[in-house]
Amino acid sequence: MLNKLNHSLQTIETWLAAGSLLLLLLLSIFQILLRNILDFGYPEIEIINRNLLVLCGMMGAVLATSKHSHIKTDAINALLGQATKAKLKLPLATFASLICALLCYYSIIFVLDEWQYAPVNERWTLPFTLIYPFGFFLMSLHFLLNEFISDTPASNNRP
Repeated sequence: MLNKLNHSLQTIETWLAAGSLLLLLLLSIFQILLRNILDFGYPEIEIINRNLLVLCGMMGAVLATSKHSHIKTDAINALLGQATKAKLKLPLATFASLICALLCYYSIIFVLDEWQYAPVNERWTLPFTLIYPFGFFLMSLHFLLNEFISDTPASNNRP
């Protein structure tokens, strides 16, 4: 059941990342053509493109976390034996999940503040800020899911 949930989440995340990248490219090409042909452009497209870039990046980070290919900055990993690594795997994944959950919590506070204090003419961009709590929640979930799913191909490639 956890494998199916993980696979479904990865599928949704892949579609979100690919869709945002495609929309980013289409809007950019449209904006370039408008500016070069008609000497005209929509300033809103620049704002949408910035937010689509964040969406694409966040979904890429979530996908990397779900497939165990996120950046690992632990230099001590090369010095540890396999038995020690196995003992530390769950506590470290739990710690990473907790950090992502805290980031999710504080990004919810950020989003609520943005909704409260944003000028009226900028409120249309605020739904894009929901990617922050959504992305950090998914990363937190994937750190935990990865530890409880043992038969995924990605888990066999980990050091």
